[in-house]
Amino acid sequence: MVKKKQKVRFHKGDRRPAKGISQLNYTTEVEKKGNKIMWCVREHPTENIIAKFFFEEDAQRLAEFQSKHRVWQENEGIPKFLWNYRYDKC
Repeated sequence: MVKKKQKVRFHKGDRRPAKGISQLNYTTEVEKKGNKIMWCVREHPTENIIAKFFFEEDAQRLAEFQSKHRVWQENEGIPKFLWNYRYDKC
């Protein structure tokens, strides 16, 4: 009995699986606009800014948690609709 290789069908609009993204890590950085100082949490290697905080401790807490647990590793980073700030550059 000869085993047949299973064929995978891709339909229009399907996305192929990622080739493997490197390890995600998160850092904090300062943004200063006029008199306002905001702390941004940046995701590497995607370079997305995922959150902005008024206090450094809050930003650091989020960055440490995400770097430790890597919750969004399989999804290649946090989706844009879950970021909690307006979409402007930091």
